[in-house]
Amino acid sequence: MSISLLAIIGILLLLLLLGSPVIFAIGVAGIAYFFVEPNMSSMLSVVVHKFFTGMDVFIWLSIPLFVIAGEIMSATNMTERLLGFSRLLVGRLRGGLAYVNVVGSMLFGGVSGSAMADIAALGPVEIEMMKKDGYDRDFSAALTVSSAIQGPIIPPSIPLIMFSSLTNTSVAALFLAGAVPGMLLGCGLMTVVFIMARIKNFPVNPIRDLSVALVMRILLDAFWSLFMPVIIIGGIVSGIFTATEAAAVAVAYALLVGVLAYRNLSLKVLWAILDRSARVTASIYLIIGFATVISWIMANERLPDMLESVIVGQDIAPWVILLAINLFFLINGLWISDSVQMLLFAPLFTPILAALGVSPIHFGVIMTMNVMIGLLTPPYGMALYLGSAVSGVPLGRIIKASLPMLGASLVVLMLVTYIPAISLTLPRLFGFIN
Repeated sequence: MSISLLAIIGILLLLLLLGSPVIFAIGVAGIAYFFVEPNMSSMLSVVVHKFFTGMDVFIWLSIPLFVIAGEIMSATNMTERLLGFSRLLVGRLRGGLAYVNVVGSMLFGGVSGSAMADIAALGPVEIEMMKKDGYDRDFSAALTVSSAIQGPIIPPSIPLIMFSSLTNTSVAALFLAGAVPGMLLGCGLMTVVFIMARIKNFPVNPIRDLSVALVMRILLDAFWSLFMPVIIIGGIVSGIFTATEAAAVAVAYALLVGVLAYRNLSLKVLWAILDRSARVTASIYLIIGFATVISWIMANERLPDMLESVIVGQDIAPWVILLAINLFFLINGLWISDSVQMLLFAPLFTPILAALGVSPIHFGVIMTMNVMIGLLTPPYGMALYLGSAVSGVPLGRIIKASLPMLGASLVVLMLVTYIPAISLTLPRLFGFIN
């Protein structure tokens, strides 16, 4: 490894530890390489070229489209309808609203593909609902944050779309591979809820005066929201359209539902949605552009080849490598966001693990679960900060209350890591792998 590469890694780490914005840290580290490495200052045009070509990828168009679809869902109160449906399913159980929180995040995340969108859209409603029912506010906020991470693993998933583009892996196969692990995360959280409901005597909160007419109204209200993932996943898996086209279909569907079915989507609201989506997308695209420069530098320094030769040459067991990589991603979650980890490390580690016999589809799910759990890793997990903002609960109290949920998520991660069938059975059944 050259001195120049060590220097830019050091600059990147230093800036991130000092609290610099991720975009600034990655951009400065990438540009610094061309001044530290001898005879490279004349090639600064590479930065501009890689920055724009990194963003100029067709599948990246799905990111703003899925963001818009999620924003429309939130603005047209689809989220509250999903919560009503979840309450119909599990509200009668002890700790019913806690189960509703988990199931609601599972359903909403299965459309928006974003954990942060889940927290922002469902968080205020779920936390206030649980507070009124007598739940501790710290627990409510911690559960809301913890349940949100399952959304981007259950398809459609923005992180899995990113992994697909970065590693040339089938996005349909990745979507199928993420379905069961994502639901297992939800089951792990519901196990924690089940135990705590007995210890703390959580209340039972069924829908009162339940009638056939009310059940039908709840089902009809939720139907349009629940049907969106069916269209998206069914279209991609069947080959009717690509992930990018599926995202466009999701936006068109959400618009039609908001205007024709729910009739609460105005031009003013739509403009605000587009404004927020543009801001979110701009930050993601800047990270993509600068991360592409860093990836080019790593390739130019032959870092992937060096790592592969060292790991394969040492004859280390694949399970040890997987454990080390899990720890690496989880530690990085302390200070690097999920998208940055995906952009920097997916192209780096995928060929190494493929050489060890690990399926890229399996690794894609493992990596996505890691970077999502990283959003909960104290003290700097981004989901923890957003959960604190929407709930008003101090960060330290959310971290303490979320530790049991974090433990359950790590158990599920280990199961998915060492039992490949959990993630590979569905892609195999649909013929994506042998």
